[in-house]
Amino acid sequence: MLGAFPPSALADQVDISKLPPASTVKIDFTRDIKPLLETSCLRCHGPEKSKSGFRLDNRAAALKGGEKGVDIIAGNSAKSPLLHYVAHLVDDMEMPPVGKGDALTTNQIALLRAWIDQGVVWDDAHTNNLAYSITPIFGGTTVSGDYHKFREHYWQKEGVNGGIEQFESFEQIDPDTKILLSGHALLDDYKITLSADRSGLGFIHSGWEQYRKYYDDTGGYFPAPGVPSTLSLGRDLHLDIGKAWIDFGLTLPDWPRMVLGYEYDYKKGDESLTSWGLGGHNQPNIAPVSQDIHEGTHIIKFDLDQDIYGVTIEERFRGEFYRLDTQRTNVDSRSAVSENVGEGTTYFQGANTLRLEKKFSDWFFGSAGYLYSKLNSDATFTDAFGNGNLAAVPEISLERESHVFNLNGLVGPFGGFTLSTGVQSEWTREEGFGAGSLNRIDIPTALSSLAPLPTVLSSSYDENATTETAALRYTKIPFTALFAEARLRQDRVGEIDTDSQIGNPAPGGNYLQNTAAYNQLSDLRFGFSTSPWQIVSLSAHYRRYESDSDYHNDPNSLPPGGYPGFLNSREILTDEFEAKLVLRPRTWLKTTLSFQYVNTDYHQDTGPAFGFSSSPGGDILSGESNSKVYSINTVLTPWRRLYLSGTFSYQPSASVTADNGIAAIAPYRGNIYSVMANATCVLSETTDVFANYFFSEADFAQNNFTGGLPVGLEYQQHSIQVGATRRFTKRLSTKLLYGFNSYHDPSNGGALNYNANTVMAALTYKFH
Repeated sequence: MLGAFPPSALADQVDISKLPPASTVKIDFTRDIKPLLETSCLRCHGPEKSKSGFRLDNRAAALKGGEKGVDIIAGNSAKSPLLHYVAHLVDDMEMPPVGKGDALTTNQIALLRAWIDQGVVWDDAHTNNLAYSITPIFGGTTVSGDYHKFREHYWQKEGVNGGIEQFESFEQIDPDTKILLSGHALLDDYKITLSADRSGLGFIHSGWEQYRKYYDDTGGYFPAPGVPSTLSLGRDLHLDIGKAWIDFGLTLPDWPRMVLGYEYDYKKGDESLTSWGLGGHNQPNIAPVSQDIHEGTHIIKFDLDQDIYGVTIEERFRGEFYRLDTQRTNVDSRSAVSENVGEGTTYFQGANTLRLEKKFSDWFFGSAGYLYSKLNSDATFTDAFGNGNLAAVPEISLERESHVFNLNGLVGPFGGFTLSTGVQSEWTREEGFGAGSLNRIDIPTALSSLAPLPTVLSSSYDENATTETAALRYTKIPFTALFAEARLRQDRVGEIDTDSQIGNPAPGGNYLQNTAAYNQLSDLRFGFSTSPWQIVSLSAHYRRYESDSDYHNDPNSLPPGGYPGFLNSREILTDEFEAKLVLRPRTWLKTTLSFQYVNTDYHQDTGPAFGFSSSPGGDILSGESNSKVYSINTVLTPWRRLYLSGTFSYQPSASVTADNGIAAIAPYRGNIYSVMANATCVLSETTDVFANYFFSEADFAQNNFTGGLPVGLEYQQHSIQVGATRRFTKRLSTKLLYGFNSYHDPSNGGALNYNANTVMAALTYKFH
């Protein structure tokens, strides 16, 4: 939003009778106004960027107004220019500006009117000179069964838990300067942020956070006579994921807004993987595998924002220095042959974007952008397997360069029509090279003869793509909006891949692929939304997605008929329909019914593969997936002190793959049921109670053990939380919580089942 003209200058220009009436509710700033300001206003009128000198991040600045005068008149919303702008009563001063956000709804404008009429109440925590709050929490969880699976589901460890759920220290040194320290410190979950902001000068924002993601260490299992029990690693698998950052911002008046920052992102620990168990695909017992990960990324950031003669300029630069080291040990990947795989990757990638946008008139808004990206990467690979065999590629290099241009426009409205269009052009070139020793491409029957051979690898990749978009909206039908959207993309790819194995005389002992690929993509969507009566609204859309690819392969490709050289063409076709009906028969009752249908067909045309031994070739329906989602949501507020909501959904789905007469490839069908329910009751001015319930059930058990695989997933999951909050004084409150979680998985022979009970208590103290 821009600053306002003096109220007297607008008095004769604005028809205030067009303003929606003020809401009759008593305004709660945190609940009613703060989310609205953050979504629609603070991008242009916050402490980091205050167009026309007008800020809406604190009460004093909001009432002071901007360079063009007072915007908010406390107690008189009808005469407040801010309301005239958001209600689109002043030409060329509509707020948020076109392209910067969605126009405010009638209900949001009504809340803003009530807020101003009630004296522009603000969040006390951000108007006092000094404020502290701290919430210590303590409790624990007991788990019977597979506690590793419980950790994976809830990212929480069993046993005693607690710490500081939330802490905050806020100081308003003067009307233009504030310092905020906040965060939390729980078991394996930490966050701390520190920010200092001074209006008209700049800011410093910094912080660090880390959390732990757990993984179960148990493999898959299909219970049957003669099949051994499920396999487990007996290890505590987890990744610690975190980042640290600091940003320096400069927000001087009449200067560009500039931000220089640094960020470090990292992951370290062990994550779970799976592999075929002993016996390969004929033994449906999936072996657990772990992978050690050390990943770190240093990021340098620079942002610049400026408005010049009505043109908004945004420039963004990112430079990434990346390193990844992984180690994977696998005993069961090749029957009784052990394997130890190590990989290392480092790269630098720089990317810069420039975006320009301008509102040329009240009916035309345009924007343009350009992205340039450059990547230089080095990698290593080792694979120790079998009886002392070592495959290694110590020198792998990759270079990639990309250019992206786009141009967009928004035209209208004309007679109720609004049209937005865009076009984007992309070009990418990539070169890769590697040298070392690798396994034979033609894997022999005797695993003991898997001796690595000297190998040279190379790749070349060129892609050119053009994307066009268009969206049309019509709003002249009473209480109804119609829309249609289209996205078209044309992609051209040239790719050459080689794997030259020195000393491998066997047929197919080398790999050579030279492919030119062409793709035509269309994504069309149209629909409507209507609300002919206040108690009913209906929306629906249909989407058609089609992707057609043609592959022109060099006839001298090696090995003859090898993958993917035998692919001639592929088609993906998706039909989607979605409808939503909202009923509000009473002010205290709202019900939403929705339905979604998605069907995708996969067609492909191939030549003979590997001399007809795998596929004779031809045009086939290679696969089909189908899913439906039925859901109902109900919200009840029978009286002010009680809030009830519930959602039920049912999703049947099926995936079918061309089986080529192989019994192990069975259709994958099943159902998913889910229930979510919430209840909150205000017992008194000082006491609230609440309860939440979640249930999920999936049944994809295929009972195809005699044919081999697949074997389907089947589970039931319950989660219940009940609790109460009690406010003893304005400064002191407490919260008690009990939770029960249950998981039952027959498809793994019960090995992953668990029941968990959690009790937590928190105490919040605030000082102003």
